[in-house]
Amino acid sequence: MQFEKLLYGLNMALSACLNSILGIFSRDADRTKVRSVVCIKLDEIGDMAASVHVFQNLRDIFPNAKITVLCKPFVQSLIQNDPNIDQFLNDSSELKKYDVWVELRGNWKTFFASILKTNKFRVDRGTVRFKQRGNQPHETITNSRIIEPILLKYASDLDLKGVSKLYPSLAEITLAKERIESLNVQKHVVIHPAARRVLRQWPAERFAFIAKHLWERYALNTIVVGTKDEIDILENVKSGQDFVKIWISNDSLLTLFSVIQNAELFIGNESGPLQIADLSGIPVIGLFGPGVKNVFYPQRNSRSKVIHSFLECNPCDQIHCSESIPCIERIQTIEVTQVIDELLSTK
Repeated sequence: MQFEKLLYGLNMALSACLNSILGIFSRDADRTKVRSVVCIKLDEIGDMAASVHVFQNLRDIFPNAKITVLCKPFVQSLIQNDPNIDQFLNDSSELKKYDVWVELRGNWKTFFASILKTNKFRVDRGTVRFKQRGNQPHETITNSRIIEPILLKYASDLDLKGVSKLYPSLAEITLAKERIESLNVQKHVVIHPAARRVLRQWPAERFAFIAKHLWERYALNTIVVGTKDEIDILENVKSGQDFVKIWISNDSLLTLFSVIQNAELFIGNESGPLQIADLSGIPVIGLFGPGVKNVFYPQRNSRSKVIHSFLECNPCDQIHCSESIPCIERIQTIEVTQVIDELLSTK
């Protein structure tokens, strides 16, 4: 955490100094003459899902630029069909010189690379996080604020809406339907019961109870989704119930997105799949424990709901817990079933 704060601080200083120096040699603010933009986003799935609107924004600002995104290989499958992106990189050693450098989240390698490889203008996450300290908004807002200086310099006349959208291919949409058919379900709910941190994981047996409630009251199958490393959690949710189907996804993230789009409801912990589900247009129930309020709440469907067990010790490092009952485990099944009934009874 301290290294991240140091990196943020240096990024702030670099953007201020570099933009001042570059401004001495060039006063050109014609956005149509910007030919290359790089966007650094070395982050996880959920963080990428909360930043996809930025690529549309950059395309609107710089219609003639080649837009390159540096990201992790697995996360690339979430945005691989985005028409606003011209090129993907997965290794910082492949970075070249760019007119505009957008550091949504980089590392030490991208920090040093940007010193020599920014031609016109640079923006960074650290500057925004410093201004927002103690009052962090939703992650989509943070990402929008990172590129606000670009607007002020190049396109103050533009009114950017920031559409958050994913672009599954026809093949991925078709494959998603095939996956659902292979599980022999009709109407269904998708549950993702895992999370990167154990302290974010609602107990699997409570998800099993929720799946039973969905079947008995609404005749809805549950597709419980995860990776092969999460199989024990998935099996505990299934708990021998025939109406629960396990899907270990080895497909692209956009195929997962399409499977979720076909569901009646998504339920999950604070995780990447929750953020993907938030872009799907279906109602979402997010279960939160140690996470900071609001930052990653589902927000794109007015019928989505959040249940957040919030303690005075929040936020924490999400690794060490001194409570006898962790915050995520304080969420009771009746709270979740009440929200389900509220959503499905008005559907």
